[in-house]
Amino acid sequence: MEKEIKIIPPEGYEIDKENSTFECVKFRPIQQKRWRDLKKHIKGYWITAYSNIRVIDGCKFNPENYNIFATEKQAKSALAMAQLSQIIANDERFGGPVTDEEWGNAYMLKYAIFRRGDVIMTNVNQSAYKFLAFHTSEQRDLFLKENEDLIKDYFML
Repeated sequence: MEKEIKIIPPEGYEIDKENSTFECVKFRPIQQKRWRDLKKHIKGYWITAYSNIRVIDGCKFNPENYNIFATEKQAKSALAMAQLSQIIANDERFGGPVTDEEWGNAYMLKYAIFRRGDVIMTNVNQSAYKFLAFHTSEQRDLFLKENEDLIKDYFML
């Protein structure tokens, strides 16, 4: 009669097959996977040269595929982020991006748009970096009014 024992590693561990025997099963901590450690094929969404979002499947993990997002919402968010950054940089009504030097000045107020739960909110900020930040509340409010659709895509709403 055949008997079977199933070995279930403790949480956060995997069986160390190289150092285990039939009589002694050893465990090792699961190594965190980084991009360079991933070996399998990937699937997801990428942004074309014409700014269209396309499905892709079966790509290898290599440098030419660093631009593949796991979900369509993430790809839309990245595309919206690029568009929003260009609006801030090229429409003088919005004062240009808040610079690193300005972020380093904790006494200077910045007027931000951010997401809390499923709600787009605004606030006054001094040093906690926000991508959608402006020099005045008027710039921030006008930007939100004129670009709410892109802001929702950016925040994946």
